[in-house]
Amino acid sequence: MTYRLRRPILAALTVLWALPASAAKEFTAGWTGTGHGDDVTCVTFSPDGTRALSGSQDKTVRLWDVAKGQTLKIFAGHESPVTTVAFSTDGVTALSVSDELSFRSWDIATGKPVLVYPGHGVFIYVSAFSPDGGKVISGCSDRTLKLWDFASDHEVEYWGGRSDYVAAAAFSADGRWALTGGGDSEVWDVTKGKVVTRLEGITGIILAAALSPDGKTGVTGGRENTIKVWDTSTGELRGLWKGHSKPIRALAFSPDGRLVLSGGEDFTLRLWDAASGRCLKVWSGHTDVIRAVAFSPDGGRALSASNDGTLRLRDVTKALAEAKTAEPQAGAK
Repeated sequence: MTYRLRRPILAALTVLWALPASAAKEFTAGWTGTGHGDDVTCVTFSPDGTRALSGSQDKTVRLWDVAKGQTLKIFAGHESPVTTVAFSTDGVTALSVSDELSFRSWDIATGKPVLVYPGHGVFIYVSAFSPDGGKVISGCSDRTLKLWDFASDHEVEYWGGRSDYVAAAAFSADGRWALTGGGDSEVWDVTKGKVVTRLEGITGIILAAALSPDGKTGVTGGRENTIKVWDTSTGELRGLWKGHSKPIRALAFSPDGRLVLSGGEDFTLRLWDAASGRCLKVWSGHTDVIRAVAFSPDGGRALSASNDGTLRLRDVTKALAEAKTAEPQAGAK
């Protein structure tokens, strides 16, 4: 397969204003957001939790009103599917990356593009923003792993060629640590660009990964249909959570590190107690693979993005209250 560089920032960039009536269908304790014309691949909340961003195979980024489930804006301009989205720390800028490693940022108030960098000529399997939106990890089709400075489109660190593709990546809350996974899995000191721990006993391909806010615990999921819990300082396996019936494609820690969200190819979204591994809630509703999950900044709500073309908002606070009196669901061993 050959790859070509995209044209340098001459492609048309437009922002389409969406009508509120086309955005969401109400359902109990949340909403279902529609409008994307293809798989929804990524999702995140704004720093204040009032808005959300989603990216899609339809090459667009959507800005959502979290309270109403309505699309506020559509940012169009990427020439290939969008794989990763984020907000700047002040919430005024939307950030996005496409699967040809094209970086873009958008002024949310005006809807105008701020920075546009063309593709780098390689297909990316995974990318992840640092919490401040300043850095991006990319795992590419040429089996390289790189750290980029988003603002300058400059490669900060080359983290080496890999024996296998990197399919999952995540930062800790302070941006100091990163967890990457594919055929193997490693914990990185981002400030030094060095591997500090290799997770021991990896079997199967890792498709999803998340780090606890303090970076001390990692969770991974993949084709074995289980969530594995790791001590990132030693690389040792600490737990194994069972419940999903098919491969796991998305993982996220809550901001306080006490909860974990998971989603995958069984179309379910699951909420886990991070300390005990107990499955607290199973949400259904999606009709295709869940590709991305996210907690709100206060941990009280969750978003899931799916290949069925929708987002779904869930009430985590309500689920926790129900779990106090419910029988334990399938979980840790």
